[in-house]
Amino acid sequence: MSATELLSAARNLRELIESEADEVEQTSTMTAPVVDALADAGLFQLCVPEELGGAEADAATIIEVCEELSFADGSVGWAYAQNTTVMAYAAYLEPEYALPLVRSKAAAGVFAPLGIAYKDNGGYRVSGSWAFGSGSGHAEYMGGACMEMDGEEMAPFIDDLPQIRAFIIPMDRVNMKGNWDVMGLRGTGSYDFDVPEQLVEAGATFPVFQTHVITGGPIYGIGAVPLGTISSTAWALGVARRALHEIAQIGIGGRTRLGSLPLREQPTFQRDFGIHKAAVKAARLLADDAYASAVDAVARGLSPQELAARVRDTKAAASYVTRVAKAAVTFAYESSGSKGMRNPCRLQRCFRDIYVGSAHQVFDDRNYNQIARPDLEIEPEPF
Repeated sequence: MSATELLSAARNLRELIESEADEVEQTSTMTAPVVDALADAGLFQLCVPEELGGAEADAATIIEVCEELSFADGSVGWAYAQNTTVMAYAAYLEPEYALPLVRSKAAAGVFAPLGIAYKDNGGYRVSGSWAFGSGSGHAEYMGGACMEMDGEEMAPFIDDLPQIRAFIIPMDRVNMKGNWDVMGLRGTGSYDFDVPEQLVEAGATFPVFQTHVITGGPIYGIGAVPLGTISSTAWALGVARRALHEIAQIGIGGRTRLGSLPLREQPTFQRDFGIHKAAVKAARLLADDAYASAVDAVARGLSPQELAARVRDTKAAASYVTRVAKAAVTFAYESSGSKGMRNPCRLQRCFRDIYVGSAHQVFDDRNYNQIARPDLEIEPEPF
């Protein structure tokens, strides 16, 4: 599918997703109609390598599609963003393990190193417990990440980076806990899960920091971590755009306070609305530029040092986009008065969602430190 077709498919689902949003929140996971519609549209394969039957979308298209779905509903957008990331990791698996993954309905996972892995019989014996498995309510595969061990000690670092081994396995080899009751992103199905000790074939695993692309083009060469931030960054943009849309509708609807001009006629509100609208648009352009530049570094075979610098830019861009989005949502909610307090209210949902999602570690403020350090003649940290 072309970029235009992918975006059109996402936009065509807006009405359905909006109609299911309350049920998604109440049941804590995507409803079957939404999952089936995404699957039928081929959108779960957005980031799958073309050679494996996917769209292998570029970064700009990933942002557009994920932003559109997140505009429709923050929970659906977030869960979908994580699904597409895990499906993208098929690029790092041997084809015999990648193909069943990409032919499944969807995959989910958490790639913080909360488990342990030992080399064993040509594979890895893994076990562990993970939290926040977003999008797992409808997933057929789950992924996790482990610290590689050498006996009782961590395996030696490679290029100053720990050896963290990711794996992706069928859902029937995972114990899901079904516990997700939170303030925002209530419908993401971010359930905790355990992986009982088991042998995972080497071809179904990959090193998180020393990723080697087996199938697919330059976008996968930026590495598993930055690749995974593209869709999450787009989620923040979609939620911000929705919040600005909602406060505009509240203003058009005549929100006012006794003795004051109607909200939409207040010069201060107009100014601040315009500032946030411009800021969100500028943040989106920053994200497009940062990710395109990193992929370009891979395509042109630039040095590892230059690629690392551009990857640091993507991480800082993700943090900055989310900061801008959070400010826009907060402005919209605080401008809504009692309209934003009452249920049901999409703007209130945007507010709750952005405050939960923006706390994710990929948006950590330390990302700014890492792009500042070279200018201050300080060596950036390796991760």
